[in-house]
Amino acid sequence: MVKSNNADAFKMQCSMMTTTGVWPKENPSIYYKTKTVASWFFAIGLCVTMWMEALNDIKDFAKLSEILYIMVTVTAYIIKLSVFTYRKQSFLNMIKFLEDPVFASYPDQADHFMAKTISSSTIIAKVYRYLVMCCVVLFFFYPILDNKTLPFPFPYDLGKYTPFMFGFQLIGAGYDAWNNSCIDTLCTSLMGIAAAQLDILCEKIIHIKEQIVPQGDSEISEETDKDTIEKLKQCVEHHLAIMLLVDYIEHIFTMGLFAQFIASVIVICNTLFHFVLISISSQFFMLADYLMILLVQLFIYCWYGNEIIFKSGQLGEACYMSNWELSGNEVRLYLFMIMERSKKPLRITTMKLSELSLTTFASVNMLLDYNIKVFDLYVCVYFRYFSGPILV
Repeated sequence: MVKSNNADAFKMQCSMMTTTGVWPKENPSIYYKTKTVASWFFAIGLCVTMWMEALNDIKDFAKLSEILYIMVTVTAYIIKLSVFTYRKQSFLNMIKFLEDPVFASYPDQADHFMAKTISSSTIIAKVYRYLVMCCVVLFFFYPILDNKTLPFPFPYDLGKYTPFMFGFQLIGAGYDAWNNSCIDTLCTSLMGIAAAQLDILCEKIIHIKEQIVPQGDSEISEETDKDTIEKLKQCVEHHLAIMLLVDYIEHIFTMGLFAQFIASVIVICNTLFHFVLISISSQFFMLADYLMILLVQLFIYCWYGNEIIFKSGQLGEACYMSNWELSGNEVRLYLFMIMERSKKPLRITTMKLSELSLTTFASVNMLLDYNIKVFDLYVCVYFRYFSGPILV
């Protein structure tokens, strides 16, 4: 039976990021470097134009909110891409490390864990990409339907050059959405691989005696204990490899995750506020899709992070279910060491400040509830003391 390949979990992201030149390569060609420069040009160029508009509208929050939601997202994306590029060598080392035979040293019947992860990672990436691409399409149509000259505000009248800025903003948004969605789902796919490997390790530990001692045989012998110890040594090696994989993921993505979480909270609050200022229009539906993307983005990060925490904590239970009572003291000592290590679950954090978990996602929602109340107060003050019309 051919076992699942870890790399299949992020094969789509690799292909997409290679297309735009942001997938790390050891020796990129001139053509590949040109694609990389194009990605950076549109990312930085779009971000600069948005900061120009933000500085121009700094004293008018109603106008500022119209550019803030996308400006903060693009800024966070540039931080994520910068860190990802800076950690290029660590990323390449991790990809090479995933080819280590230790990640394939499991019985064929345990391969369903990896197959399930690859399938779910691919589906999530496709759905997430679909939501993002829908938003980019709406960026194109809503200015036309709402009689606006540009997808995003710009502080200067460009006259006959306005179509060029329209094209630049749309291409820039397309590049950024393409690469940003790939970085997000690449990280979650790698986290999914780590979670699947933890499932496989638990399965190996639970059935470790069954692989050596025939079922129903309760005799403890020195020979079977030696075989069990060898199997346990392989399990310890597998556990250490998973720990190193989680360390790689955190080292490469933690700073980008921190920037993304801060940006998401700001953008979600600003988007909700902007809903109050606009009438029902194509822009309204574009913002609704944008808000859904941000919530899905936060959720999949926290979901996969929670899977790593939960499944690494299950190792202790797996040791207890491994028929340890049929083993000698040396085998029990190995199992005890694995159980003790499992008391400190593996986790992915955002700069060591917060872990990725469903608890964190719930905390973010509580923070959003608080900020929504603050924005409600601001809306009341805005419409009480300012006479500006609702944006359309």
